[in-house]
Amino acid sequence: MHNYNLLDDKTIQLPCGVFAGVESYTCFPSGALEGIRLSEKNMLVTHVGELVPAFTDNHRRKNKYSVEFYASGMVKAVYLEEQQEITTPIGEFPAELVTFFESGKLKRFFPLDGKISGLWSEEEEKSLAIPLHFELPFTKFTAIISAIAFYQSGDIRSLTLFPGEVINITTKYGEIEARHGFSLYETGEIETMEPSMPVEISTPIGVISAYDPEAHAVNADINSLGFNKEGSVIALTTKRNRVTAKTADGRLLVFSPFEIVNPLDDESFITVGLKISFDYNLRTVNFLCGKELTELPLESCEFSLEDCM
Repeated sequence: MHNYNLLDDKTIQLPCGVFAGVESYTCFPSGALEGIRLSEKNMLVTHVGELVPAFTDNHRRKNKYSVEFYASGMVKAVYLEEQQEITTPIGEFPAELVTFFESGKLKRFFPLDGKISGLWSEEEEKSLAIPLHFELPFTKFTAIISAIAFYQSGDIRSLTLFPGEVINITTKYGEIEARHGFSLYETGEIETMEPSMPVEISTPIGVISAYDPEAHAVNADINSLGFNKEGSVIALTTKRNRVTAKTADGRLLVFSPFEIVNPLDDESFITVGLKISFDYNLRTVNFLCGKELTELPLESCEFSLEDCM
């Protein structure tokens, strides 16, 4: 199923417009156009403004399509020729990469999108960034960001921080310093965040030191410390605590962080945090150790915690 017409060797027509100077293109297995690389300047009209897709190369650029499409022919992503201002639901922002929902509404934008390599360092990339200021009900900060994602409604889905940036977020457990970023419910409450250091969190089974040493931020859509809309903790990861549960039938179950071989060198070991989550409706607690998940009732078990570091 084609979603495009070839007008000539270098011109393609799609539902979203006509592109000239098409250097190459790729299709889905279905035959629909997936992406194009351009060698001439084009102008694309979108919900965020008129965008100029990338049409030149340099050592900082990633190997990406100039424009990527859904199978329907609607624009999925635009890799810009240079950073330009776009119009978002929360104001004007600079962007180098913009992604869209199939409806055409803004999904995510990246102020910078350079390729970190031996030819271009993270420090060089950061030197191009401009710190941005945000004021939200739970935080006020100025920091360099990597991306902001939105719901189709236009409300913020998540905000991803540039590596090394930290901000303070106010929660019912006090102010928590966060790295990587945070995600929100569509109604605006904090959904998840990534603590930058161990933080003591009061839970239904005791006070637990929440921190995931292995957390990596491709984006901040999902983080280790999670809350319900009322602000109560529903998920966390701990590297410091071991939990012992005594069940109603007298069994003793022990849940703790564990070590695995470091995949980077296959010799050293790294500690993987214990993942704990709570369901306040079912009144249960879940422990995830590796791939093994154990669910226990809160009321009929006795829980004790100890420091395992």
